[in-house]
Amino acid sequence: MRSCYLILILGIIQTSFSETSGAEKLTVNSRDTAQIQSLIRASKALQWIDPYKSLDYADSALNLARDIGHQQGMAMANNLRGFSYWSFGDNDLAIASAMDALAIAEKENNIALQSESYYILARGYMDLNERARANQYIVRAEQLAEKSQNGELQCSIYNLKGVIMFIEHKPDSALHYYTLAHETGKKRGVAALHFPRIISNIGECYAKEDPAKAFRYFNEALALAKETSNRITEASITAIIGHALLQRNDIERAESHLQSALVLARELGLRRTIRYAYAGLVDIEVTQGRGDQAVKYLRRYYAVRDSLLNSSKIRQIVELEAKHAAAIKEQHMQILEKEARITTLWNNLLVVLVIFITILSGSIYALQRYRFRKNREMLNLEIDYLTQQQKQTTDRYKVWLTDQAGETLESHDQKLLKQAIAVVEVNMNDPQFGVEMMAAEMNMSRTNLHRKIKSITGFPPSELIRSIRLRRAGKLIINKVDTISQIALLVGFEDYAHFSKAFKKHFGVSPSGYETQHAKQTVELDS
Repeated sequence: MRSCYLILILGIIQTSFSETSGAEKLTVNSRDTAQIQSLIRASKALQWIDPYKSLDYADSALNLARDIGHQQGMAMANNLRGFSYWSFGDNDLAIASAMDALAIAEKENNIALQSESYYILARGYMDLNERARANQYIVRAEQLAEKSQNGELQCSIYNLKGVIMFIEHKPDSALHYYTLAHETGKKRGVAALHFPRIISNIGECYAKEDPAKAFRYFNEALALAKETSNRITEASITAIIGHALLQRNDIERAESHLQSALVLARELGLRRTIRYAYAGLVDIEVTQGRGDQAVKYLRRYYAVRDSLLNSSKIRQIVELEAKHAAAIKEQHMQILEKEARITTLWNNLLVVLVIFITILSGSIYALQRYRFRKNREMLNLEIDYLTQQQKQTTDRYKVWLTDQAGETLESHDQKLLKQAIAVVEVNMNDPQFGVEMMAAEMNMSRTNLHRKIKSITGFPPSELIRSIRLRRAGKLIINKVDTISQIALLVGFEDYAHFSKAFKKHFGVSPSGYETQHAKQTVELDS
């Protein structure tokens, strides 16, 4: 009889534990799904504003979606990563990410995600001059977008279809699709952020036959890009205007626009726009008969072109490492799940044992009531003492463990920051040195470097590099090592106007004012 009771109790307990575990798992998945959607929204909002941050959010969403097996989240994150890679000029990685997203979207029968994947594939193959594939994928993207009734996606697809037509020297067909993209966007209430690139493309269709009309479109597009903070399009349009001004032989304004485009493109990592700006600057220097400066810009043009290939290979390696790390993490998770099941089993056995002891004690209580009453007080005191002693031991161990972990993290962060500062100091006078090279020298991916530096210092690696350079410039100015313009070159600024603007933003005064201010403070201290 007692054995039957024991089996029944064990079954009830096992069922209870299973139901509780399932409820907890559902709660965690719901919470993680909401977090994935939040990361995806953040990434999408920054697509045209800050591709680096957009990629960071997409990476985080993808990692979390993989951890919980959220298929739609993985597809959406891969498409966002593909768009960011395309922005940087890494077309191989853009295509790989879009292919991963497409495989999931087809499996899930998600038409909108399939259309977006084909759209990114078309962009990648267009830039690789694979026009047949680009046309194949853009047609497929258009068909699916019309089924999904996604206005924003339709607008982007029509615009890209126009770009492909323009590259194929079909300006009339290109203008038709640009106009269709603009009308569709207005009709479907697409955000103003997406219109500058369409308006600029319309302007390019008129560049040869009606330059004045083209410039009206260019200026309208540039103003709207700035208003909507569409920084990627702003950089592209500024470079386009620079080339258009060069065609009109307006050298001074052309150079100003190309330099502005170059600054913004460097900040955003838009290597295609950087290369395009350098090409215009080479033409300007040749026109002005400045051969040495033309050669300088030409070398940078080829360096950027080569970096597109090198960066692609580096990112492929990083992707492989990430997949390997994900596989290891999955194995660890499986081990942890097995350990958790074993722990749950032991807990169940312990509960059954406690219940068995209680039942046995009850039986003994009925037979030995008198003796139990005498020993009850002593037993309760002993249990309370052991419980209190166990709690105190556990609390002391938790405090010790927390202190030890904090010391290890702080030491690691300090070491990483010192390494980052040392790398910047070594490359101080290299104007091309940026976050990409910094990550390579520190044997880290750009995403991991951004995340670590941001967590330690509170700002991204690009700001850290700029701060170190400007602080070094301040010291050199105080010590009067050289002229301010030469000091700007020593700390990696080729453009003095850009240096002066950055210096004033950092210190609150101009470089010459900084020297005067320091001299005044020194006199006050001496007096």
